Amino acid sequence: MAGASAPDFCSSVGTQWDGKYCHTLVPSERKAVRDIKVAVPVDLIDNPVTGPTIRDYLTQLVTNWRNVGVHMAADSFGEENFQVLQRGDVLTVVFHEDYHADGPQFNNAYRTFTWDMGRGVRLGLADVLKPGTDFGAVAALGEPFISDALDQAPPPHQAGSYPFIADRWGPDKVYSGGYKAWALSGDELILYLPDYPVGRDTPLDYTPGIMQWYLDGGTVQAHIPLAALSSVLRPQFGGA
Repeated sequence: MAGASAPDFCSSVGTQWDGKYCHTLVPSERKAVRDIKVAVPVDLIDNPVTGPTIRDYLTQLVTNWRNVGVHMAADSFGEENFQVLQRGDVLTVVFHEDYHADGPQFNNAYRTFTWDMGRGVRLGLADVLKPGTDFGAVAALGEPFISDALDQAPPPHQAGSYPFIADRWGPDKVYSGGYKAWALSGDELILYLPDYPVGRDTPLDYTPGIMQWYLDGGTVQAHIPLAALSSVLRPQFGGA
């Protein structure tokens, strides 16, 4: 039965299954409580292609949040949810992590995993591109769509103002997260920029005298049509 092993998985990481989440409360040495809720893609954790990666990821996430919770001075939470996206045989699971520590700042992060289910293999972004193509080609061909996403990103800002300028979000720049969080969905490549929170730009003197920005994971979500990338995609992913 689908999801039959979700309770067993939750138990294996020291939590309880509530029908959607592995859930637990972790008391700290200082009498604070961390509320941990981790959503489980029940149809995928037992799949021989997707299951090992997802189980490893969720196990490590619960462990990390539990270890932090033991030392918290104030009540806190960590919550993960997911979205499953597909393009033919290609399946991506987008995990969204939301966690709250001592201060008022909420932290969002994105972890994505993609598989070619027809071949039973996990894919990296490089596997979608033609041999010899680097991520700079995605940045160049996708620039109009990345720039549009930068203009629309929170907080509201004047288009083209720092740090929401395309050259600070290339794959070799810290704000982009190196294009580690990505998904294929229908006729689009989606980039979640950055993947994890970023507290500063590099080089540090890029904007002398100007406040350094703190950027949450997924602050910029660029939707690039595969048609715009056709010259650099492998044929099975829409390449010419």
